[in-house]
Amino acid sequence: MKKNHIKSKKNYLSGCSYGFFTRNGGYSKGIYESLNCSRRSDDSKINTHKNRMKVIEELGKEDGNLIIPIQKHTNICEIVDEKQYKNIKADAIVTKSEKLILCILTADCVPLLLHEKNENIIGAIHAGWKGAKNNIIENTIMQVQKLGGKIENISIIIGPCIQQDSYEVGIEFFKNFIIDDDNNRKFFIQKNQKYYFDLPQYCINKIKNYGVTEIDNIKKCTYKNSDEFFSFRRSLHDKEIDYGRQANAITLKK
Repeated sequence: MKKNHIKSKKNYLSGCSYGFFTRNGGYSKGIYESLNCSRRSDDSKINTHKNRMKVIEELGKEDGNLIIPIQKHTNICEIVDEKQYKNIKADAIVTKSEKLILCILTADCVPLLLHEKNENIIGAIHAGWKGAKNNIIENTIMQVQKLGGKIENISIIIGPCIQQDSYEVGIEFFKNFIIDDDNNRKFFIQKNQKYYFDLPQYCINKIKNYGVTEIDNIKKCTYKNSDEFFSFRRSLHDKEIDYGRQANAITLKK
């Protein structure tokens, strides 16, 4: 079976089966072509279900439960287990369960997959600018610690997302980040009186500030690579009526 997901070249998540899935290899048509995993889109529910089953199959966990939280750009991370995993409202989830496949959906926001190797804890984080600014990453690491994990044993991979030269923002956006911390200036470049924000580097900075050192960044742009990825911003610029989301999933190896 052809693999339609991207992995890090580093061996940080060796105890896990994981992947940052592209938009390819699924069942959806039209603007959702083809591996759209979002039920919040107007895509066929039959197709999104089949696409989700494809994700499970590619990760080799056909007997597992795929957990996708209801994402609202919050800073909420929930601990899930085999008894409590349905209708989770959060933008990050963590678990120790080998039977669960953690998955978050993205279409420009930063997907982060996490493994704490000593306690075998995994996590999946959806970090848009709002969630990242409001400490979704820090809150997730805190939940890992609550499960007995230690910061020095955590590895994090950042998947495909919108890159800086495609992420134009307004002056008010820029000012809101500078009010938080003047050092945030380093995540912006200014060209022709416009600002461009480096969301993945902003996330990496937060991870490092918390003490995690094993970090990798895939560095693929969802906006520019229309053949590989869905993009919310690109769909707006192309005046499409809706858009798909790609899956970013992780599970513990059997």
